Amino acid sequence: MRRGRGEDGLTATQLAIVMPVLLFFIMLVVQYGLWFHANQVASAAAAEAVDAAQVPHGLGADGERAARSFLAQSGNLRDVAVEVDRTVDQVVARVRGRAPQVVPGIAWSVAAQAQAPVERFVPQPQR
Repeated sequence: MRRGRGEDGLTATQLAIVMPVLLFFIMLVVQYGLWFHANQVASAAAAEAVDAAQVPHGLGADGERAARSFLAQSGNLRDVAVEVDRTVDQVVARVRGRAPQVVPGIAWSVAAQAQAPVERFVPQPQR
């Protein structure tokens, strides 16, 4: 009987080559999920900032404080920058940060913006 030509251990060798690639792709999927969540958190924080700053006596600092409070509770963002610009007619909030990093060498940033008009009282005859 003739023996096979050195196929002993072939499965282990294939597994040693394929498993790191498979784990890398799984980590990429997790990285994308964390980026997506961080993007949603940034959008919600920008909306919170606009909600706090658009009231009649609100300030840009109120919006920034609301966004930072929201981000402190929800987490998932690093190196956060919050900007709230309030003019007479409009409030614009921008939130930027970085998503958590799972895959070495891949850092994904997120940015969100929300805007709304400033609330004001308009007397009945002027409506």
